[in-house]
Amino acid sequence: MPTYTQANRPLAVTTPLGKDVLLLIGLAGREAISQLFNFHLDLLAEDSSKVKFEELLGHKITVTFKLPNDRERYFSGICNRVSQGGRSEGDIFTSYRMEVVPAFWLLSKRAQSRIFQHITVPDILKKVLTGLDVSFEIQGTFHPRDFCVQYRESDFDFASRLMEEEGIFYFFKHTADGHKMVVANTPDSHPKFGEKSEAKIIYEEAFGGRREEERILSWEKTQELRSGKYTLWDHCFELPHKHLEAEVEILDAVQAGTVSQKLRVGGNDRLELYDYPGAYAQRFDGVNKSGGDQAADLSKIFEDNKRTTKIRMQAETVPGLVLQGTSNCRHLVTGYQFTLERHFDADGDYVLTAIMHSARLTGTDYRSGDEGEFDYENRFTCIPFSDVLPFRPAQVTVKPTVKGTQTAVVVGPPGEEIFTDKYGRVKVQFHWDREGKNNADSSCWVRVAQLWAGKRWGTSFWPRIGQEVIVDFLEGDPDQPIIVGSVYNADQMPPYLGQGPDSKHQNDNKVSGVKTNTTKGGQGFNELRFDDTKGKEQVFIHAECNMDTRVKNDCMERIVANRHLIVGAEKDGSKSGDQLEKVYQDKHLQVDRDQIEHIGNNMELLIDNNLDVAIKANKAEHIASDSDLNIGKDHREKIDGTSSLTVARDLKEKIDLSASLNVGMNQDQKIGMNHALEAGLTIHLKSGMTFVLEAGVQMSLKVGGNFIDINPAGIFIQGTMVMINSGGAPGSGPSANPQAPDAARDAKEAKPTVPNTADDSKSGQKSAPS
Repeated sequence: MPTYTQANRPLAVTTPLGKDVLLLIGLAGREAISQLFNFHLDLLAEDSSKVKFEELLGHKITVTFKLPNDRERYFSGICNRVSQGGRSEGDIFTSYRMEVVPAFWLLSKRAQSRIFQHITVPDILKKVLTGLDVSFEIQGTFHPRDFCVQYRESDFDFASRLMEEEGIFYFFKHTADGHKMVVANTPDSHPKFGEKSEAKIIYEEAFGGRREEERILSWEKTQELRSGKYTLWDHCFELPHKHLEAEVEILDAVQAGTVSQKLRVGGNDRLELYDYPGAYAQRFDGVNKSGGDQAADLSKIFEDNKRTTKIRMQAETVPGLVLQGTSNCRHLVTGYQFTLERHFDADGDYVLTAIMHSARLTGTDYRSGDEGEFDYENRFTCIPFSDVLPFRPAQVTVKPTVKGTQTAVVVGPPGEEIFTDKYGRVKVQFHWDREGKNNADSSCWVRVAQLWAGKRWGTSFWPRIGQEVIVDFLEGDPDQPIIVGSVYNADQMPPYLGQGPDSKHQNDNKVSGVKTNTTKGGQGFNELRFDDTKGKEQVFIHAECNMDTRVKNDCMERIVANRHLIVGAEKDGSKSGDQLEKVYQDKHLQVDRDQIEHIGNNMELLIDNNLDVAIKANKAEHIASDSDLNIGKDHREKIDGTSSLTVARDLKEKIDLSASLNVGMNQDQKIGMNHALEAGLTIHLKSGMTFVLEAGVQMSLKVGGNFIDINPAGIFIQGTMVMINSGGAPGSGPSANPQAPDAARDAKEAKPTVPNTADDSKSGQKSAPS
């Protein structure tokens, strides 16, 4: 059993080591709203072997103060530091020093990176502070934050930062069993001391000596010039033409005791704090997590900007008017309110914002067993209790920034290959996110930078699920990721490097281009490829299905060597593929050498006007079957040489009117069998010199019933009357008067317009130094 005891002493400590193993002789510490309390204890131990650090560190320590009315108050926390000192020669005590902090301090030793989505700040705090004894007294409406990131940040800093952003404060209530963290945001959460004598404190200056009654011994009011206006701007890409600004001016005055203290002083209305970004626009999104529209959410920006700016202005104003004092009141606790009495102009209600405690046993030691003297004093800071100017913590916790870019993997719902919203934003899984499930809930919608972005024009390449992208962060803010590029990896290899599926282009770093992938399924592609291999330079275009080209003015091509065009394909013996062209005006084609065409089936040609064909040499046609020619009007031919016609079978001609034949020299006709000539009226044969009719067997001349027949047997004449040298006259017919043929029109010689040459350019220089 310990020889020495803390019983009946006004200052004592309770530890896991057991009763009176450690004896408390002094305490000094500080507590403040929205800050961790920190108490340094001076201790003695009779038996140092019983003081095991591992039984103290991280365990509950409670300090007990005896109050003048025989009541007790407590400081309770956990030990985060303990040190052993020495002992004086001949002394039986070993000295120790211990540091006591709240359990909330433990969160400063736990850092992580994680993402919160579609959740309010109070609910985030409940998750972060899980395991602590916390009373949440937060009032008002808080909109869920679309995306809130804890990035390489301790849980303590993360929680502190969120509370500072939202104007939420905390303080601690102490009991013999421990301490409770109170998280609040309104003056209503500042409790009053339970005892009436403690809630109302008398101001009475001390001029030397010791005062036994609890009094406020000194009181000092301090006001400093603060900025008189706070203005925030912000930007939301879904509301691109709005600054989303909000401004709040400092309160005109606040009541401090019996004095209405002016806050608009010294021309501070001209001292504006302007900041950008306000960081409230990013909390809302007009698109829900599935890609659906929720435009009404954007209207909340115009509420939150005013609320956020008001909190900033209050946080700027609060330190501008503070009351500081000293007292011997042992019951004072940060975060509580009290009423000051008997001051000449400061009587009123105040909230304690910070206290420095100092307590020590003096005038005796534990060896004597005497109670000894107990010296206690504190220095405190408070502000007027006010509904119009509540306490707001200063924004002192620095938000982590992402220094540089990082990569992430594009994610989406199962079974999808592309998952975007209407802005082309995608979801990503960050490599540092241990809680992400690699699905559509892994992040907020992340914007994707393009080479160009106009009003319905620009470039459009959307990262697909599984691809690795480069992510930057606006203002370095982890809450504002933006994709600025894509990179290949071992799973997503480049199309022309490595052992790719295209055997012609493997490990070929001289080939570049754009190659897409058919979705869904990935069995096809579109491609624009450039091969810069010396002597094999090539531009390759592949369209997996359709290819459409629209030129609203001229299109010029210049092919220095050959051009090959194949339309269609053959599969399983079946051919497919048509070529259709339409030219609204003229078509000019100039072939400097041969033009060879092979048409496997029929050819149809319709010319609405004239056809001129000029052939400067020979023309040969071979028609394997029939040839049909229908001419709506006249047909004219002119042959400068000889015309030859060979008909293997019959020649049939029908002339509905006249036929004219003019032979300049001889006309020879030879008919293998019969020749029949019939005229409806007159046949007139006339020879300029000799007229010979010759028949091998018989020749007959017949008119009506009269005839002359000549055959090998003789000449036979039969007539109604035969008159020889008896007068009469020969009959006559029209003389031959063949019409000259109409001259054939000369065909126009085709003179196609010389096409314009396609634009040209010059090569640049190699990038590598010579």
